[in-house]
Amino acid sequence: MWISGVHVVKEVLKNKPHLAVEVLFCRKDYAVTEIIDQAKTFGISVKEVSREDLNRVVGYRRHQGIALKIKAFPYADFDDLMDQPAREISPLVLLDGIEDPQNFGSILRSAAFFKAGGVIIPEHRSVSVTDAVSRVSAGAISMLSVVRVPNLVNAMKILADKGFTIVGLDAHAELSIYDSILHHPVAIVVGNEHRGMRRLVRERCHRIVKIPDGGEMESLNAAVATAVALAEVFRQNR
Repeated sequence: MWISGVHVVKEVLKNKPHLAVEVLFCRKDYAVTEIIDQAKTFGISVKEVSREDLNRVVGYRRHQGIALKIKAFPYADFDDLMDQPAREISPLVLLDGIEDPQNFGSILRSAAFFKAGGVIIPEHRSVSVTDAVSRVSAGAISMLSVVRVPNLVNAMKILADKGFTIVGLDAHAELSIYDSILHHPVAIVVGNEHRGMRRLVRERCHRIVKIPDGGEMESLNAAVATAVALAEVFRQNR
């Protein structure tokens, strides 16, 4: 897996310098002295290559002249997350089958901005953390606990037992998110971009809310809806 882009690489080295990094590649003509020095401090091998070679190695051109190669993204452990006090990891974001890397990366960025305690995704039928996701997240993957679980419904049961209020987003719900109490600890559930939440996931929610529309558009996409929901959680708990 590749993590590329000046800002993203900086954030990764600042927040998670031991992210199973194998090597840092950078363009010979690119001024990234600070990043190179930081990588060397952590014992990371640095290779200077031409733009053409870097394009070939990472497989795309939008790398801003620098890329980290890591063995695999280290997902956080769900049990470790649950060992922490509920209010300290609230809010949590649960994604029920998000498939688009752009949406996932944007959701991670919003979750980091609003100080979410973690993002939980299912192992199957869901997008995972990839280089494309890391680029869109703008470094958020290094600031968040991203957890993969075998069964999202079981995870929701554990969260409920821990005291979380689980709130699902649905454009067709009757209750507005602005009329719902979202005090910590709270978990926001976001369904698939096209199908929404699965039935069993929906049934595990304590309440279903909508973001009321203000115009001709019927609904927001998953990433924007998540950002709006997290902003409201943040506002209510300030």
